[in-house]
Amino acid sequence: MQSTDQTTSLRLASLTRDLVSCDERNRANAYRDMLELAENGDGKAMFQVARCLNQGIGVDTDITRADHWLRLACIAKPASTDALFTYGMSHVLKQRAGADPVKGIQYIERAASAGYVKATIELVKIVEHGMTDIKPDLRRAYRLLASSLSEKSDKALYAAYVGFVERHQPITNLLDS
Repeated sequence: MQSTDQTTSLRLASLTRDLVSCDERNRANAYRDMLELAENGDGKAMFQVARCLNQGIGVDTDITRADHWLRLACIAKPASTDALFTYGMSHVLKQRAGADPVKGIQYIERAASAGYVKATIELVKIVEHGMTDIKPDLRRAYRLLASSLSEKSDKALYAAYVGFVERHQPITNLLDS
C-alpha cells in the first residue's frame, strides 16, 4: 500500500505533465486539481499554481495571485525548492518591488541546502562574480561548491566544481588554512 506522500507525489507528477498538454481543457483541469492540492498545503503544488497563474497555463494570467502562491510555497512545510529559488532570484535580479538581494540570497541558500542543484550552481555564480549589492567572495563560493559535493552529486554540480577550480588556479589560495 502506498503512503499518502507517495500518492500525492504521483498525482502531482501526473498533473504537472498535464500542464504541458496541447489540449487547453487538459491544462485547465490540471490547474483546477493542482489548486486543490495547493489549498491543502502542498508546497510543490503551490509553486505550480503560481507558475500557472504567472504564465497563463490553464487559467488567465494573474501576477498578483501568482506572487501570493509563490510566497506561500516558500513557507509551506516543506517549502518548494523551486519556489525558494524563484523567489530568491527575483530579489537578487531586482525583478520585484522592494527587492532585497540579501534576502534573495537567503532564499537561494535555503533551496541549495535542500539539495536543489540549480540553486547551488546559481548561488556559486552570484557569490563568485558578485551581483547587484553582493560583493564577490571566491573563498565563500569555493566552500559552497565544495561542501555540496558528495558521491551522489549531480553531474552538473561536478562540472561546476571543475570549471570553478580551472578558472581559479592555483586553488590553494582558496583553501582554508
